[in-house]
Amino acid sequence: MRPTATRHHRHSSRLLAGALLCVAAAASVHAATPTIERVPLDEPADQQTYNFQEQGDWRLWARSAAGFKDSRIWLQQRSGSSQGTWSAPRPAPFSDPRYRDSDPFLTADGKRLIFISDRPAEPGAPAAGQLDLFESHRSTDAGGWSAPQRLAEGLQSPAYELGPELHGGQLWFGSQRPGGPGKLSIYRAAGEAGPAEALPAPVNAPGGNDSDPTLSPDGRYLLWWSGRSGRGDLYLAERVGAGFGPALRLPAPINSDEGFEFTPWISADGAWLYFASTRADSGASAGLSRIYRSAWPAVLQALGPAAQAHSQAELDAAVSRFWRAFSHPPGRGADVATMAALLHPQARLWGSIAQQRERQLVLTSAQQQHSFAAALERWGQPSPRRVQECELAREQRRYGALAWVYSRVRTDGEPGEPSYTGVNSMQWQLGPQGWQLLSLHFALDLPGEPLAAEGSCLP
Repeated sequence: MRPTATRHHRHSSRLLAGALLCVAAAASVHAATPTIERVPLDEPADQQTYNFQEQGDWRLWARSAAGFKDSRIWLQQRSGSSQGTWSAPRPAPFSDPRYRDSDPFLTADGKRLIFISDRPAEPGAPAAGQLDLFESHRSTDAGGWSAPQRLAEGLQSPAYELGPELHGGQLWFGSQRPGGPGKLSIYRAAGEAGPAEALPAPVNAPGGNDSDPTLSPDGRYLLWWSGRSGRGDLYLAERVGAGFGPALRLPAPINSDEGFEFTPWISADGAWLYFASTRADSGASAGLSRIYRSAWPAVLQALGPAAQAHSQAELDAAVSRFWRAFSHPPGRGADVATMAALLHPQARLWGSIAQQRERQLVLTSAQQQHSFAAALERWGQPSPRRVQECELAREQRRYGALAWVYSRVRTDGEPGEPSYTGVNSMQWQLGPQGWQLLSLHFALDLPGEPLAAEGSCLP
C-alpha cells in the first residue's frame, strides 16, 4: 500500500576495456521510451485496485474503497490450458467483512498465499489495531483456500506490516515498526521465524517512506516505491550479493507527475512490470488507483548503463582483486583466501604453455584441465622469491549475469630476473553470492606470437 491520511500501504553485446559497461545497446544510441497499458479487472469506478500478481492459473490483487477502506483480496482462476479463459473475479473465500485483507503474494507453485490483515490471531475476536502478516494454503478442494493463519511472532510488530513477498526463503516486507531508518521502511527476514532487519541505504531513505519490495525473477533487481522524490514513485536498485546499487527512479511514463505509483511486481517470465498508479484515468474516480503494465526489458533498456553499473563496478573490482592476490613478497605465498572467495564451487583451470618454467605460478602443461583446489594449494605455499602480478590490459564482453574477461598479465619476479607475459580468458557468473569465477584459461610463451609487456599496471 501507499501512505494516506489514515494508513500506510505498500507495494549488441559490446567489447569494452577497463571499467566500461557492456549493455545490450550502445550507450550512444538513444533508448526508446517504454509504454504502459491498463490492465482491466472489472472494478467499479468507486473502487481501486493494486497489488496485482499472476502465477500460473491464478491472478490476484487487492481492491478497496477510497482510503483503503474495506480492502479485500480478489482472485481469478484460468480454465483449461494456458490459453484458457479467466473466471469472473471473486473475493478470496476466506474474506470476512469484519476485517481488512490486502497485499497478496502467491508463491510460484500457486499453493501458498501471504498477505496482510487486521484480523485477530484468534478467530472471532475484534479486529486488531494494526495490519499483521498472514498466510493461507491451497486446499485439496478445487479453488479452495485454508483459513488464514498468522505468521511467526518474530516477524510481527505493534505497527503495520505491509507488502510481504517470499523469495529464496527470505521474507521481504514494509513496516512502520519503531526503531527503523524511516517512518515506513523495507525489512528482510532470513527465515520465516524472524527476526527481520531493515535494509540499508540506498534502499531505505533516512526518515522517509519506502515499501512494497519485489524482486525480479532472476533476483538481480529490487523494486519498491519511495517517497524520496516528494511523492510516491517506483525505484530500482541492482542487487549484488548482500549489497545494493544506487536507487534509480524508473522513467516516465511508468512514474507520473500527477499520480502515486506503488505495488510493483514483475511476471515470472520477466516479460512485464505491473504496478498500481493513481494517475488520472477515465475509468476511476479521482485519486483511486488502477493496475498498469510495461514491458520489463524496455524498462531496463530505458535506464541504460545505469541499470547494471553497480554489478559492473563489482565485476571490475573482483577481477582486480583476483590478479592482485597473486603478488607476494619473499617468504610468502599468494593470497589464496581472496582467490577462493571469488571462485564458483565447480571452477576449472586450463593452461597452455610452450615450455615449462621453474615458476611457482605455472601449474600445467599445454591444454590440461585442473580443479582450482590443487592450484590454490600450490600457489599458497611460501616461496623464497618475490612475485608481482601486473594486469596490463583488460577487455570484457557481458550479457546480463554472464561475463567474459580477457586480461593480458605480466609476471615480474626478483630484480634482474626476466618477466613473462600471458593472456587469460576468464568466465564469470553473477549469482546470489555476487560474481563468481567459473573458469580461467591461460596461455604463455606461444611461439611466433609475442605479447606486449610494456605498460603500467591497472588499478
